[in-house]
Amino acid sequence: MKISPIYRNIFFYRSVMQILYGFNYLRCFRFVKSNIIDESVSELCFGDTVLEDYRFKNNIKWSGYNFNHKFVNRAIKIGHNVSRIYLTLNSKPQYLIKKVIKKKMTSNLITRFNQNPRKIFLFFSFLSIVAVLLSVNIPFFWDNITISESASFYFNNSFRKIIPSQKLDYGVITLYAYYLAACWKIMGQSLLVSHIAIITFVVGIFWEVKNISLHFIKPGSLFLVYLLLLFDPAISTQIVLIGYDIVFLYFALLAIRTLIEKKYLFFSISLLLLSTISIRAIVFIFCLLLVQLIFILIIEKNRLKINDYLCYIPALIFLICWCIYHLNKTGWLFFTPEKNSFRDTNSLNMVFRQFGFIIWKLVDSGRIFIWLLCSVGFFVFYQKIKISAELKKILIILIIPLLMNIGVMIFISNPIGHKYFLITFTILSIFAVYFIQNINSKKHRILIFASILLCLFFGNFIVYPQKYGNAWDTSLKVLPYFKLEQNMRTFIQSDKIDPKEIHTEFPLNNDFKYSYLQNDFSYSDLEVTEIPRYKYILYSNILNVRNLQPYEEVKQNWVLVKEMSSFQISIELYKNPKL
Repeated sequence: MKISPIYRNIFFYRSVMQILYGFNYLRCFRFVKSNIIDESVSELCFGDTVLEDYRFKNNIKWSGYNFNHKFVNRAIKIGHNVSRIYLTLNSKPQYLIKKVIKKKMTSNLITRFNQNPRKIFLFFSFLSIVAVLLSVNIPFFWDNITISESASFYFNNSFRKIIPSQKLDYGVITLYAYYLAACWKIMGQSLLVSHIAIITFVVGIFWEVKNISLHFIKPGSLFLVYLLLLFDPAISTQIVLIGYDIVFLYFALLAIRTLIEKKYLFFSISLLLLSTISIRAIVFIFCLLLVQLIFILIIEKNRLKINDYLCYIPALIFLICWCIYHLNKTGWLFFTPEKNSFRDTNSLNMVFRQFGFIIWKLVDSGRIFIWLLCSVGFFVFYQKIKISAELKKILIILIIPLLMNIGVMIFISNPIGHKYFLITFTILSIFAVYFIQNINSKKHRILIFASILLCLFFGNFIVYPQKYGNAWDTSLKVLPYFKLEQNMRTFIQSDKIDPKEIHTEFPLNNDFKYSYLQNDFSYSDLEVTEIPRYKYILYSNILNVRNLQPYEEVKQNWVLVKEMSSFQISIELYKNPKL
């Protein structure tokens, strides 16, 4: 029988096995050694001689059968009493033996990996870091540009001013902007540094998801949770776009985990950090307060204790001090007095319309199938199985913040974005895996999970009519845009067209000084009523424009100077024939 090269040298063999077993190969024999109590032992050996050596040194009588003549020769050399028995195997059984052993070893390695949450965390953290590093040329995009502008303000002023200009003042301290500016001070102001800076929070998210998930699911199912997160269009896109909501998501998950584990010191720190992120983060603090009340009174059925709520005091004191300071310096709190159509309150008709938009965003991008799975799963558990305390807790963590967010958002005219629900999508993934792992049929589990992943993947490429808006900042279909944007800029510069003569809308009018952190290059803002006076107009289907009529007239009556397209995105430059 031909011996594989790996078995011809004991040192080489053990080195390979150490790698395959995560440097725990020799430790595997400790338990067996400690349980050898008989004076006579029989053993069928296929590989190593660890146990043979141990018995030989300890004068334990044993009989072993080894198919590896290299290892048999080694046993003879070191003094074992060995008899050679020659056995002939035909080709078919020999092939089957190798196949079964190889398949079993592969299966064992996968099982060992799935049952080790730490290794799963490290593996997916590595994947996320690779994704971030591959996207280092992607600029600040959509409203992430505001973080770049705020960080640039602190960077240029060497942190001497706490409150930025009114244009950049959103009523709260933007801790992420401070952090980003500090990274620029240390390593230089560049996109590379900006992407590296987000890695801390991305890895932190995977760490907190692991810790939260293990309270509700089996360790072997953590792999599924991570896959759902990476396949979720909003989460994966925000990671590569340096989204500030990634920071919010990390601190929110940290708060949820420390609340579940009742580590109130770290919970207090996380609340304090949340109070420095955004208004939505402050609202989330009140969500956590309500979640904690439900946990204590309804699930645990305990009495309220003052000590349970002392952890909110640092965040409360900070917010009070900040409000006094900000009011004294600016004369207003949280909402700027400047006219902003996105901060207006909605009429009753718009409240219902906004509610409809929220439901759409929640089930969009293939997530409708996750919601269906969770709904059916909960109904089955409710009907046939007693609902555990763990299931109640994760349901509360999912529903309470979602309902409070909806209750606030429906009354404000601000457009609803998918990224406002990153916390919901994360907890929903854990909730879905909770039900998937309880499906008895392995084939059904694989089929359902694979179907969800496919739906999420293809959800990246759903394009709606422009007047309804598209999730450009929370779906990977946006990636070709950045190359087109650079190519159009190169064309404009090579044709010696003054960019100030080109008018366009958000996000095409973002200043390259803040998006790419390069020299000033920006287009002029477009006003629909002034279109006939413009010399050039830059148009793209990436613009979420409700009224397309003015652009349709431009396409019909103006001269197309340059058109570029890639996959689902196009950019077109038009010139006014009258100018």
